[in-house]
Amino acid sequence: MTEDNTYRGLEFHLHPMRLAWQKLRPSQALSIGLRSLQFCSRPAPRVNGNPKWVAIKPLLSGICGSDLSLLRARSSPYLAPLTSWPAVLGHEVVGEIATSDAPWPLGTRVVIDPSLACEARGLPPCLACARGEPDECANRHDSDLGAGMLLGYHRDLPGGWSTTMWAPVKQIFPIPYAMKTRRAVLAEPAAIVFQGLSRVPRPGPDSKVLVLGAGTVGLLTVWLLKDTLGTPHISVHARYPHQARMASQLGAATVYQDQGDSRFVPNATLRAVTGTPYPTQFNGWPYRPYGFDLIVDTVGSQTSFYEAATLVRPGGQILLLGGAGRMSVDLTPIWSRRITLLGSFGYGHAAISDASATFQSVINRLHKTTLPIENLVTHAVPLNRYADAFRLLRHHESTIKVALSPPNPVV
Repeated sequence: MTEDNTYRGLEFHLHPMRLAWQKLRPSQALSIGLRSLQFCSRPAPRVNGNPKWVAIKPLLSGICGSDLSLLRARSSPYLAPLTSWPAVLGHEVVGEIATSDAPWPLGTRVVIDPSLACEARGLPPCLACARGEPDECANRHDSDLGAGMLLGYHRDLPGGWSTTMWAPVKQIFPIPYAMKTRRAVLAEPAAIVFQGLSRVPRPGPDSKVLVLGAGTVGLLTVWLLKDTLGTPHISVHARYPHQARMASQLGAATVYQDQGDSRFVPNATLRAVTGTPYPTQFNGWPYRPYGFDLIVDTVGSQTSFYEAATLVRPGGQILLLGGAGRMSVDLTPIWSRRITLLGSFGYGHAAISDASATFQSVINRLHKTTLPIENLVTHAVPLNRYADAFRLLRHHESTIKVALSPPNPVV
């Protein structure tokens, strides 16, 4: 049990009127959304002292793209029943053990699988959990623990934007003593990427792969494609020079850099892979005779889906890793070219490896790589200066991943 029965956290409050205001003023959406955050004190949750849960002091907690979508009111309402508010956000966490009755010594640094499936809830396994698919758990809205698919999206179980959080003991993974904390905080998004890539057939030696986006998930995709699969022909579409440089360092053979708008698809250098597009008619999407074998969309926007659908080869595959939501798209390329569209969510599945094996694998890879992977975390900002962290995220020319660190002491 923790020494006291309170914690401090950055709590997100869902305000329907504020959401409507954001829809009317999209250019101000993030500034408006920051008003929904409150740094406050709360009593420890009832899992405090439960031997199946462990108290953890966060050291770094990343700001994820899904957190930004929430604050900008861009999240799809589809998953809303699997959340509960107000909630302390933060599911990309590296922390240290904060209780003496844990299976590890006080101060041991750990990363966390934040999912809240049957085992974490103390329930008999549902059909999905029994077959090794906890990310499809049918009980993420059970009446006892309450709605929440992840730590950080649950009103009574704080995420990493806090001074203390609690995690199920079986979902805690110690990290090597020598691993940098900035490197370790990448374990959760790397697990997302690792699990997603496990769902596509292993690229062959002549396969051509295009990664759309060079943010944290896009760059981790490049690294894992190279590190895990040895993929030789990796291309990346990056928006900014620092992203392009990092993509090359992590193994990309070709980097296309532009502002991510409709100018990318007509890029003449793509013709070496996709062939010359046929003349378009009636403002239709360009049709190309060839294309990339696999496209990994790590952006999840209407533009990135358009790029993927028009640049993949007939019979190729598109993997969605970017949390795509509502959009208006032409699905004709998908069915007319027999393209396989794959979704991915969570950390593991029985056909390849469970979540525990996924986390252990990415921890090992993060520890062993000689590449400067920790440089993806470009900024760490104290929790009580969170507004500064979100201001940094507006400077896309120099920022990749921003993480929140323990709050500065109040003086």
